[in-house]
Amino acid sequence: MPDVRCGDLRVHWEEWGSGPPIIWIPGTGLRGRTWEPQIARFRQSHRCLAVDLRGSGDTKGGRDNEFTVAALAWDIANWMDTIGVGQATVAGLSLGSAVAQELALARPDLVKDLVLLATWSSSRREHHIRRHFQSRLYAIENGPLNVYAQFAFWMSSPSLYDHEPGLQKEVEERLASHMSSNPKGTAGHFKADLSHETRDRLHLIDCRALVVHGDEDLITLPWYNRTVAELIPNASYAIIEKAGHLAWLERPEELNCLVRKFLSDAAE
Repeated sequence: MPDVRCGDLRVHWEEWGSGPPIIWIPGTGLRGRTWEPQIARFRQSHRCLAVDLRGSGDTKGGRDNEFTVAALAWDIANWMDTIGVGQATVAGLSLGSAVAQELALARPDLVKDLVLLATWSSSRREHHIRRHFQSRLYAIENGPLNVYAQFAFWMSSPSLYDHEPGLQKEVEERLASHMSSNPKGTAGHFKADLSHETRDRLHLIDCRALVVHGDEDLITLPWYNRTVAELIPNASYAIIEKAGHLAWLERPEELNCLVRKFLSDAAE
């Protein structure tokens, strides 16, 4: 479980396997190891590096006014430079997908290709997701944490609640184990979510990208994901059925198959 000093941060990451590198970037308030269902599959063929973002997990330091997607992307770039990982596949979920977009725009030399799970392009123009982030930020800053936590149910697929309660319980338990214990940092992540604006620049991303989402995602809505896929010139697009915002935990095998095919197509 290495840590490394990068400017005002001590960045924490975990590493498994060997081979072509994959950087796994988590979502709002989550630890990098939330990607464990994917890491368990890809560590057999790839060097998997899961990183805790500024404000979450065991990454320490940084100033509150630097919680923007662009600042988080530069954190990742500085960390990649420091450990010398070189060009990598970069996979991000939700906030992590926004960070991955900015990283590809700011440092294309570090990004071989992108996997964007549950993504969007403009918090200013995509009103539903902006209201979601504003409400969650208000709740974590002004209310008891147990009340804030109750509204995490929006992230799950309605199909799981109604038809697969056992799986839903398992997903909730796994998600809880991945949550950061830093409410102030999670609030900072919501501020970063609200700062995300790449729609007018996505056409500048020249690497391959896979945009994928659950068909029942109630947060990063299907048309938000589709817009990203349409604007990145070399993007493919996939939907995971009976999955919500937590598709990497709800339907891990389906996601793993899509990512495996995406990476194998690149190798041909």
